[in-house]
Amino acid sequence: MNMTTLKTEWQKDFPARGTAGAEGRSFLSRRRWWIAGLIGLAVAGGGAYVALQPKGPPAAMVNKVASALTVTVAPVTEGTVPRTLMITGSLAAFDELPIGTETEGLAISDVLVEIGDHVKQGQLLVRFNNSVLKAQLQQAQAALHEAEANAVEATANVKRADELVKGGWMSHQDYDNRRAVAATMEARVGVAQANLALAEAKLRQAEIHAPADGTISARTARVGAVVSAGGAELFRMIRDDRIELVAELPEADLALIKPGMPITLHVDGAADPAATAQGKVRLVEPTVDLRTRIGHVRIDVAKNPSTLPGMFVNGKVTLGQTAALVVPEKSVIYQNGEPKVLVIDANSNAEMRSVVLGPREANHIALLSGVSAGERVALRGATYLKSGDHVTVVDADVPSAAPAATVQSK
Repeated sequence: MNMTTLKTEWQKDFPARGTAGAEGRSFLSRRRWWIAGLIGLAVAGGGAYVALQPKGPPAAMVNKVASALTVTVAPVTEGTVPRTLMITGSLAAFDELPIGTETEGLAISDVLVEIGDHVKQGQLLVRFNNSVLKAQLQQAQAALHEAEANAVEATANVKRADELVKGGWMSHQDYDNRRAVAATMEARVGVAQANLALAEAKLRQAEIHAPADGTISARTARVGAVVSAGGAELFRMIRDDRIELVAELPEADLALIKPGMPITLHVDGAADPAATAQGKVRLVEPTVDLRTRIGHVRIDVAKNPSTLPGMFVNGKVTLGQTAALVVPEKSVIYQNGEPKVLVIDANSNAEMRSVVLGPREANHIALLSGVSAGERVALRGATYLKSGDHVTVVDADVPSAAPAATVQSK
């Protein structure tokens, strides 16, 4: 068979092949569409297979994964805590004495004490220039001597007149005159004695002495200053170094305070947070402000180097004991300023609860609401948890590993 015969046979079987006619072009176009359709179905099927595959390990495997965080817990117990009342205020001198002068127009020559000096009653504080006062004292003494001499002479004249009147040698008028002179001289002696006492008093006032034991809290006296009686004070003194706290309380709390109750005071901002001072309620003032309904309690504060007048302090008065649910204080966490605890249930799942705090004592705190007796609260690791987290509970004396970045959630 020659080539011409083969070509003729091929054209019979496939009339579209090798031809440029419309029928050949239609066959090729249909074949391209079939190929494109098959490719599209393959891509869509592969995408669906991938989409239907699970994105993580099966739930059974998740449950087998141990929690990444361990915590220690403490039980909520029933106990008693002290009923306390908080008191705040500033310390003040119980009796701060102003010390001035009664002299007039004298200059200060010596100032013998400084602020902070402890003084005894009668101790010399200030001395004035007393040269003029000494001269006045000497003058008064001389006047007294003169008056006494005149009185002695007048008395002697009266005695002589007694004999003369009896003998008829003196008239009764002259006798009466001599007696009047003697009485006048006696009166002048009294005046001279009074002037002498006044001069001595003025001389004593040229020195200022401490009126009581205490500590000098302020000083304005200066050497050379001329002061007047009733003018500015020269010193202020804390009498007997006695200080007190005048606390303000609402009328409802005022009824709970009784004289004699002890109080422990803490100085606000003290270098040693453990520094305390002891006080005792001295009196509850008998009136309450009509507008504010606030009353005052006066508390005597024992001598203590860490408590000075003017310091702001806070104190605690124990009113008795009360039953409450108690947890360790470190189990309480704060979120947006609200106290909360993390309760761990029997399945080791965490639940965050809001609580109402009560009194504190010895690193424990009473919870007034939010928990029940027997429940467990998280201690170490609680700040890394949230409600619904699953945890591993360990004993408090077993150190736990550092918390991981992730926690298994339900």
